Amino acid sequence: MKAGRGRLTGIYACTFGFVLLAPASGVALQANAHFAAPAAYAERATQASSSQPANPPTRYTLTPEQRAKAVAYAHARYAIYFSGVALSLGIYLLFWGAGVALAFRNWARRVSPRHFVQCLIFAPLFLAAAGLIELPLDYYSGFTLEHRFGLSTQSFASWLVDWSKGLAVTILLGVFLVWILYGVIRRSPRRWWFYFWLVSIPLALGLILLEPVVLDPLFFKFTPLDRTHPTLTERIETMLQHAGLDIPASRIFEMNASTKTKAVNAYVNGIGASKRVVVWDTTLRRMNEDETLLVLGHETGHYVLNHIPKGFVLFQLGALAAFGIGFVIVQKIVAGLGARTGVESVADLASLPILLLVLTALSFLSSPVYCGFSRHFEHQADQFGLEVAYGVVADPNGAEARSLQIFGEEDLEEPDPSPFLKFWLYTHPPLDERIRFAASYKPWAEGRPMELLRPK
Repeated sequence: MKAGRGRLTGIYACTFGFVLLAPASGVALQANAHFAAPAAYAERATQASSSQPANPPTRYTLTPEQRAKAVAYAHARYAIYFSGVALSLGIYLLFWGAGVALAFRNWARRVSPRHFVQCLIFAPLFLAAAGLIELPLDYYSGFTLEHRFGLSTQSFASWLVDWSKGLAVTILLGVFLVWILYGVIRRSPRRWWFYFWLVSIPLALGLILLEPVVLDPLFFKFTPLDRTHPTLTERIETMLQHAGLDIPASRIFEMNASTKTKAVNAYVNGIGASKRVVVWDTTLRRMNEDETLLVLGHETGHYVLNHIPKGFVLFQLGALAAFGIGFVIVQKIVAGLGARTGVESVADLASLPILLLVLTALSFLSSPVYCGFSRHFEHQADQFGLEVAYGVVADPNGAEARSLQIFGEEDLEEPDPSPFLKFWLYTHPPLDERIRFAASYKPWAEGRPMELLRPK
């Protein structure tokens, strides 16, 4: 389980029925023949790696003090996750049962009979009230806990500004989505769940397209990596050419994560023209070039193996299932309890907490499915990173194992998560599994072909 970068929640996730069925399994690419790296690549890799430390780890190991700290931090995060789900469900129950959503709807109706104006009043009131109730848990998880364990460099003022930006973006999106959702429900009370799913596809694609260029820059600064680390960028280009890949340097960025955290990370996001690979500056400071190349090899694996579009397709199939199941449940709830609580129909804005209650529960129950697919994709990316770095890095196995060990130490990853927590929460294989794989996967030394890489 990796620490996430802030994500829009609430109406953004639940209105789309985001069951989060993102990375899913795909058919591994099989190379037709064993790939031997050109001598020039191997020579450059040896020169660049001559100062590498000896004896890379073969298991994820921590000192007793580090282990105790990592376990305490991980258990706190687990508790926050489950508490957050319970809090969200409690808020929706409160807003429904106590008539909060009903009051917001009545205020909106008194202002205007127009649907859009009502949404313009109802959605901000609903989301702002929910956000304020969640604020103490957000503060504890995003500020207090991170400072307690020495992971945060962010001031309270900076954290509060980020929290406010996140709420503002959620409200802006929320108004738009509530307007569309209830417009579709009013026009097709029996098939709204299917039609809204169709509408959600271009909306979700648009959001994925805009996130790297519009939303992410609200919170961090991004600089093309070739401006800050030209030598590393040259080696990255060599690694990509090694595999015949076309990922321009203009799509590889450094993010100034150190202004807010000490943790290390990297990720790939976006789609089409906005797709990019991002490395945190904390990662660049903590790791040497070979280790960073293996991190980037992993991330470009997501890029090259089309994990984002594959995940999007599976995500949308999950969303369709969630909407279909949710429609049946919500219809029964509104028909049975709606009249007694003032909810006139599913088309009534006051039904929003019921919709969110059901979709949040479905999203929570789908977590193991999403995590299972995600772990598979992350394992593929680890494997791809080793294959693409072979011939560019003298010892890709050692560099990968060291980079993962650094991730664990800096991000306080738990060494021995329980099978249940791995099943329910872990989007990545546990670090010990990843390091053992990194140390042992050497098809080039065993006369076997690459499984994911097709060199050109």
